[in-house]
This record gives sequence, C-alpha cells and structure tokens, in this order.
Amino acid sequence: MTDSVRRETTLHLLLTRPGGAEVACRTLTVDHPVYFGEHVLEAARAAGVEGWLGRRLDFARHGTGEDGVTRATCTWQLFAPDLPDAAPVPDELRELADAALTPTRTPWFQADWHAGALAWLDGELAAQDRPRTGDPVVLKHWQISVLWRVPTSQGDVYFKAVPDFFTREVTVTCALSGVPGAAPPVLAADTRRGFLLLDGCGAAGGDPVAVLRQLARVQRAALPLLPQLNLRDRGPAYLLAQLDALLSDASLHADEHGPHPDALTPEEAAALRAHRPRLEAALERLRASPIPLTLGHGDLHGGNVTTRGEQVTLLDWSDASLTHPFLDANPAYLFPEGTHTDPAVLDAARDAYLHEWTDLAPLDALRALHTDALLAGEIYRALGYADGIQNAVEDRREWRGAHLWHLRPLLRALTSG
Repeated sequence: MTDSVRRETTLHLLLTRPGGAEVACRTLTVDHPVYFGEHVLEAARAAGVEGWLGRRLDFARHGTGEDGVTRATCTWQLFAPDLPDAAPVPDELRELADAALTPTRTPWFQADWHAGALAWLDGELAAQDRPRTGDPVVLKHWQISVLWRVPTSQGDVYFKAVPDFFTREVTVTCALSGVPGAAPPVLAADTRRGFLLLDGCGAAGGDPVAVLRQLARVQRAALPLLPQLNLRDRGPAYLLAQLDALLSDASLHADEHGPHPDALTPEEAAALRAHRPRLEAALERLRASPIPLTLGHGDLHGGNVTTRGEQVTLLDWSDASLTHPFLDANPAYLFPEGTHTDPAVLDAARDAYLHEWTDLAPLDALRALHTDALLAGEIYRALGYADGIQNAVEDRREWRGAHLWHLRPLLRALTSG
C-alpha cells in the first residue's frame, strides 16, 4: 500500500559507540515514516552513518501545515562503531542522550543484541541452503517486537523477535503451522529467545469475506490444539471480572503521567458506565452460548492478514488467548481506519463467518450473538492493552491510553444504538 501522506520529519540520530559512554548527534530531514524504525538506517546510511538501531527516544507530531505537509520530530539512538562528522549533542537533546545510556531490559535496545540475532538468522538460513543476499530491512523496531524483511537467494523471508511476555506467539505460530493459512510458514524458531523465521505468504490485506471465513476455520481447527497452547483466559467470564478496573477513573482518564489526549471526560465516563448492564448482559449471553471457547487472535485487522491466490493467512499471534471466537470477528477492522463501509458489505463478511458455525446454532441466533460480540469485542481488545502490554513494557508512556482506542468506539456504539 502506497503512503500518500507528504511528510517532513526532523530526525535526530543520537550515535552511541557500543560499550562506550560517548554520544554524538546527526540531524537529518526525511520524508518517510520513521516512527517504527523503518527507513531510519537507510537515511543514516545515505548520510554516511553505519550502525544499528537502539531505541526510539522521542517522537512529537507537529500537525499538518497549510502546505499539506505533515511535520514531526523523531529521535532515535543508533549504535555506531564510528562517529563520522558527528556533532556534540545540543542542550535540548541532552536529556534524551542520557536516556540512551540508561540500561534497558528490552533485548533489542541493547548494543550486543543485533549481532546475536543476525548470527542466529544466518545460521538458520545456511542450514536451509538459503543464504542472505543483502542487509535485513527494518519494518518495525519498538518495545513489543522487531520485524525484518530479509532478502535471500530464494526470495524474501521475515525475522521476528518478541519479548518474554509475547513468547506465546512463537508457540502458537509453530503449533498452527500445520493448518493452512493459520499462520505464516515457520522456517525456524527459538522460543527461549523469542525468535521466529517465517517464509513469505502473499501480499498484505485480504477480502473481508475470505478473511472472516478463514478466521472461523482456523478457530475450529485449533480446538484439538488447545491443550498444547497454554493460552491465557480472555473469555466472557474473564471480561466480566475486569469491568470494574476497565471502567474505573484511572482507566478512563489514563492520567498517570498527566492529562491524556484520548481521556474520556467525566460526562463520557458516566455515559459509558450507565451502559454497563447492557455490556454485562451481552457478555452473559456469550458465556452461555453453545459456541465453545477456542483460540482468539486478539488483534485481527487488515494489517495482520496476507493473501496469495485464494489462500488467506493470519499473522501476528502475540495477543492469542482462549476466548469466545466471535469476539475476534468484527469486519469493520478489516477496512482502513476511518472508512465508511456499506453495511451490506459488513453483513456479508459477518455471515460468511457465521455460516462456519451453523452446525451449533441457527443463523439468526448466531447473528444475535455476533451483535453482542461487536460490543464485547471492544472490551476484549481494550484488555489486550490494559492488562497486557501496559503492564509488561518497560516504558508505559507510549501505551498508557491505548485501551481508549477501543473504549471510545464502544461508547459511540452504545450511545448510538
């Protein structure tokens, strides 16, 4: 998908010698996204700086000007053995430079991680007679994962690393490898280190009808695999038990580090809480339904799907859980954000999913349960952040209001219906 946004980002590179205490600075202007670490190494290399990514230290959006250009400032740490033409760190970046030298428990923010990961990758590729033909391309490098696209003699492969709290992705992805389209083909894995080496499986995105049909088939195929997956419980009963915490002032205002831009106002918070009986009733109906708890994805959207020919493949099982399967099946998440989709298109995708369950209940009953699941699914996704990522990452500031991305749509759905 082509990024049509016109950008101008001031990119500060804070250069650190591995094992050293010296920090130098290079400042560039780039017109590509750099938030996830993508394009940073290419921009550095074009400026004569070789190295590898440490951590993103700061990102500030400045909005879109009258000229239509979206501006931002981003600061990245790079581990660089040499510091060519680097300048001293300016006073306004001194605090970030000090942060770059602070010890971190995130593995890939450490100076020696890159070499070890590259050695593992090259060893696995050599064992499969599929040597690398170029440098890995960073697609994502942040607190919850690293993702590289790796050119090889037999086409691109993908290296992914996840932290300890997401190693379930390695287990689930490997277990699903025998189910067509349930996960990318696994070429190698190291659960202890959180490493996956994955083969390509098509282009990003997929037809929502085909995606939801595939989701249902994967969820049903996963039933006999559940004992070996050791999934955390995120079923309707668990969601009910978490409502007090999720609807608390601390959650809805997300003000641990000061006012949050997505915080609910007191009036919005009161409106959401007023609909709690409706949420509880929906969750109780899902809990009592004839649909068995099974593998849930937790973050199914258009970016976590690929298609090759007629084969749809589901990606990124880091939020996998044991849950009511319908909580995953919101067709609106398979369209670009902000898209106003024809309700008939959404209904067609919904029914394609539900038809895979009609041996357990009539279609009309399944549709009623799915309506409940559209509401409860926002609770399910919000908890992926509120009792998942937010409690596990080293720097919580980046994620402190992420659960509100789902509580706000929930409020709109409850007050408009």
